[in-house]
Amino acid sequence: MSLSEIDPSDRQPTGIDGLDVVLRGGYPTDRIMLIEGAPGTGKSTLALQFLLEGKRLGKKTLFISVAQSKPELDMIAASHGMDLSGIDIVTPELGEGRRDRVYSVESEEADLQELIEKVMQHVEEKKPDLLVFDSLLELRLLASGASVYRKELLSLRSMLRKASTTAILIDHVGADGDDRHGEGIVHGVIKLEMVTPVIGPARRRLTVIKMRGASFSEGWHDFRIKKGGIDVFPRIVPHEVEPVKLENRLVPPHAPLAEMLGGGVEFGTSLLIAGQAGTGKSTLSSMFAIAAADRDVPAAMFLFEERVEVLRARSAGVGLDTAPHEEAGTLRIEHIDAVEVTPGEFSSAVLDAVDEGARVIVIDSLSGYLEALPAADSDLMPHIHSLLQALARREVLVIVTMSQHGLLGEAPVSRMDTSFLADTVILLRQYESGADIRRSIAVLKKRHGEHLRRFEELVIRPGAVEVRPLSEEAEERTKGANQLGSE
Repeated sequence: MSLSEIDPSDRQPTGIDGLDVVLRGGYPTDRIMLIEGAPGTGKSTLALQFLLEGKRLGKKTLFISVAQSKPELDMIAASHGMDLSGIDIVTPELGEGRRDRVYSVESEEADLQELIEKVMQHVEEKKPDLLVFDSLLELRLLASGASVYRKELLSLRSMLRKASTTAILIDHVGADGDDRHGEGIVHGVIKLEMVTPVIGPARRRLTVIKMRGASFSEGWHDFRIKKGGIDVFPRIVPHEVEPVKLENRLVPPHAPLAEMLGGGVEFGTSLLIAGQAGTGKSTLSSMFAIAAADRDVPAAMFLFEERVEVLRARSAGVGLDTAPHEEAGTLRIEHIDAVEVTPGEFSSAVLDAVDEGARVIVIDSLSGYLEALPAADSDLMPHIHSLLQALARREVLVIVTMSQHGLLGEAPVSRMDTSFLADTVILLRQYESGADIRRSIAVLKKRHGEHLRRFEELVIRPGAVEVRPLSEEAEERTKGANQLGSE
């Protein structure tokens, strides 16, 4: 990231809100940008959105395409519902009137010089404010060697500088990076990348390699191509979020549970609810979300394992009716398919909910999310850590559930150690009581304030969720087994 800084007002919007966030406002005005990536990564779509935004702002726009014909560009635009009227599109033809000649190194270099001259001619005639050239690959193929290619690149750069236009050069590069000459002559470089996992759709991401004289958000940022164009989901940088002072707390509706938590759970913190299957993790998290909605504090639940209609029916059966709050807009419930949604896209959805007013976020469950992720997204935990930190600084209470392995009488085992992510940890267990199978609950940790360090019985029955004192016999059964473990 450059130490010098371009004035924020001296930026050209990209036409993509998330990319403008990454670029701190857009492309630097009157500079040359390089967009590089393999086929299918979205380079043309990104360029078209840039020109369409410029047209909307009253700028003169020009698209010079050697790689694609006008009908091909129209086809791309039509697939997104884009109207290219008002954008000048030219597709230079090379060697007109010389179709029967024998090609040689000299003739190819003549074509290269002819192409550069035609580009210069179009720029001088149109005098565009914004320009896209597609692509440098054609220049590279016409050049007899690296020195010739670089010479013509420098000519192109000189011409664009004199024209005082904000330009985007598109380059098609393979996995090995191919030629890197283009990166050295431009002001900024954005690299687009696509990975196709074994299961699920292609995952796309971008990174800003350089931006002379302008700040930007470093690292990889997920993006998706959909009808209408590209959506970019900026990487979360927690320290860039304005910090908040801890205020009030969320008090559970059941007094014994509130007492266990030292009065409740503070906003701006995270709560982890861990336990084996059937211990009541989802039910308990629903109770917290509804408790917030009862106080007119908006809450949002993101489900990775359970369908929304199943959660609604199950919650209603234990006296936790979500319908009134959903209708009032104080409770939002959304199912997320981890195979279809990248970590960056999920984080963006959570932040959108917070921007719309949510102060309680439920993620149910983190283990389900991890299990469903393609191998390409195995670095989920850094994403989650950054998300939780950002939400904490925005005074949001985050409730995360996590499944553990282990049967009755066995210590619960976690596939990952996530306790360090949470300010408060609630452990749920099942135990034998005669012929019955019952549940226990304990607050293992609470960073902010005191809490009761003892086991109680969690009762989930038709019409109610309750916490009751645990008998001495049951307490003995739970000792030694109620600990967070790891493989």
